[in-house]
Amino acid sequence: KDEKKAREVAEFRREKATSERLATPAASLDTLLESFGASEINYLNVVVKADVRGSLEAIISSLKEMGNDEVKVNVVHSGVGGITESDVSYAQTSGAVIFGFNVRADTAGRRLVDAEGLDLRYYKVIYDLVDDVKAALSGMLSPEVREDIVGIAEVKDVFDSKKFGNVAGCMVIEGTVFKDKKIRVLRDSVVIYEGELESLRHYKEEVAQVKRGTECGIGVRNYNDVKVGDQIEVFDIREVARKL
Repeated sequence: KDEKKAREVAEFRREKATSERLATPAASLDTLLESFGASEINYLNVVVKADVRGSLEAIISSLKEMGNDEVKVNVVHSGVGGITESDVSYAQTSGAVIFGFNVRADTAGRRLVDAEGLDLRYYKVIYDLVDDVKAALSGMLSPEVREDIVGIAEVKDVFDSKKFGNVAGCMVIEGTVFKDKKIRVLRDSVVIYEGELESLRHYKEEVAQVKRGTECGIGVRNYNDVKVGDQIEVFDIREVARKL
């Protein structure tokens, strides 16, 4: 009923929408990969424009075949011809990356891309586009965790220490024993404890590592049931990037 009040409300809503938009990071392959690691999103949204129908269908077909149970490509919008402001708006609202194959964005489209900081990529070879998407999907996969056994010490004797409890007198029979890595205690090749070292000594000196063929004293943190004949296995954990 009050035109002045209506204009004020409209202006307030417009400014609020603009501030919320600016506070939201624009979609790009890099920022999308970061968000995938922090959430359950497993779709890479894309907008695809191509010069001819045949190229467009080949690209979409290739993209839909990519991925697995964890990650997939979602073509939110596609078409033949140049990239328009409307295409860019699709990408903006869906958080998508824009791919142009042998086409370019028009003036209005470029302005919106620049204003919103969207990720617009041009290609002239389909394989290059597919390779980039495959790399992005691979980056979305959770890494594979692998364990490497780096050293094994065999318990030859057990001593009582007021400071560390039971200390195992050992001989390093494989690799290198490191004080700061995870360990397992094995008895008859069965894991009976997993944890960390409290101390690692060569004679009376506290050391960071002991190599194969060297005697050492080992104190296992929060575990006092080490026996002669047990083995103390030292292992390393590493993450390996997975690929499609």
